Amino acid sequence: MKPRHPALLAVFAHPDDELFHGGILAHLAERGARVQLLCMTHGEAGRVKDPALEGADLPRLRTEELRLSCERLGIDPPVILDFHDSGRLDHFRRDDARALANTDLLEAESAVRAVIGRVKPQVILTHDPHGGYLHPDHLATHRVVTAAFFSSGVMGDEAPDRLVYGTLALDVARVFVSHDRGPARGLDPEVMGVADSTIAYAFDARPYMDRKLAALAAHRSQFGLTLETLDNPPPPRAEMLRAFRPVFEREVFMLGGSRGALPSWPMKDLFEGLAVTAAGDGALQGT
Repeated sequence: MKPRHPALLAVFAHPDDELFHGGILAHLAERGARVQLLCMTHGEAGRVKDPALEGADLPRLRTEELRLSCERLGIDPPVILDFHDSGRLDHFRRDDARALANTDLLEAESAVRAVIGRVKPQVILTHDPHGGYLHPDHLATHRVVTAAFFSSGVMGDEAPDRLVYGTLALDVARVFVSHDRGPARGLDPEVMGVADSTIAYAFDARPYMDRKLAALAAHRSQFGLTLETLDNPPPPRAEMLRAFRPVFEREVFMLGGSRGALPSWPMKDLFEGLAVTAAGDGALQGT
């Protein structure tokens, strides 16, 4: 198989979902890979956390926040599809036929397949089977992207080689779900987290924490933070950052699918063993 330039396609449901995996995205882009983010919705069901932004055109605002986040991570500008944010719990939009969780999943799969055809990634990253914390849009995105990975086999040599899911290590899940105000509160960490033996690849994102926090601050409507307030956030925001830190510092991935044998377990790199051209300083371990 002729080596191709390394490319990763990350597919998430909403603006700000990229934050938990921002370290590996920034790292791969820094090493010369193309890193393309595909967002399924504009995140219009989000709740505005900054009073100064109340009344804003939320889909437009969140789109711009996502573009700024990608810029701060050093990855390509995002591609955003036009499915609607479904919301969750008491705010679930059951009557919106265009809400991602309600839409025809084959239509959504076709839209993702079209982007796969344009980007031609060797690696695809998306939500894990539990959607992180059972968000209906995360679950729908997981199903759609998994289906698109397997149906894209008709692309032959240009089909993606590897599908990975961003997830939580069990020890981190135990801490994360215990946070009183977190989205995973009340969930069973033994279900939501994964044991070490299930982790296909782990990435130490601590060298990228400043970049990840800057990307978080780009999503001002959702987190109520700016670059200026990161160093001394108000108490509720400081508590949130403390809860996020263990999730942010170590990014872990499960294997969702592969079109070839893995050279090692766990993997040394998401591109390990794949036919990619040299990129950056050799941090991508292709063939």
